Amino acid sequence: MQVLLDRIQFHSDQKAFKQFYQNFFFKLYQFSYFYVSSKESAEELVNDVMLGLWKKRSTLNTISNIEVYLYVAVKNASFNYLRSQKRLVPLSMDDLNVDHFYFATNPELTLINSELRMQLHEAIDQLPPRCKIIFKLIKEDGLSYKDVASILGISPKTVDSQLCLALKKLASLLQPIYY
Repeated sequence: MQVLLDRIQFHSDQKAFKQFYQNFFFKLYQFSYFYVSSKESAEELVNDVMLGLWKKRSTLNTISNIEVYLYVAVKNASFNYLRSQKRLVPLSMDDLNVDHFYFATNPELTLINSELRMQLHEAIDQLPPRCKIIFKLIKEDGLSYKDVASILGISPKTVDSQLCLALKKLASLLQPIYY
């Protein structure tokens, strides 16, 4: 990742930026969609954040954690969009609607895993919104507890307790299926 950032910052390498963009777009798009509930708006907001990053590429080395920076920027852009639309910004993560988007590239694997994936998604959809967003950021997007806490403005202990709650609920929901 640092190699890409260096190529972007020091050489204005558009191919490196395209690769960087592709690495982060979908995760950030899903995250923005949690807040704005509009596919087009979420896509536009992420594109705006990425364009802003390109414009400020000469200062990339001042960002200590680019992934957290991007998530926070997308969250702030999403809140600004909601304010501009005169919609209330959710006061709590419990008010958010968390959906899942998955794109399958291999039809054979999709067929083999479709039933299990469907059951897992149904179980995840039954989680409370706060658990759902934390579960997605940690388990699907691969962020650390500290990063998720920083992005959502909560303590790492809250992240830990919410993830434990999510995993317990998933285990109880999936247990009847597999035993």
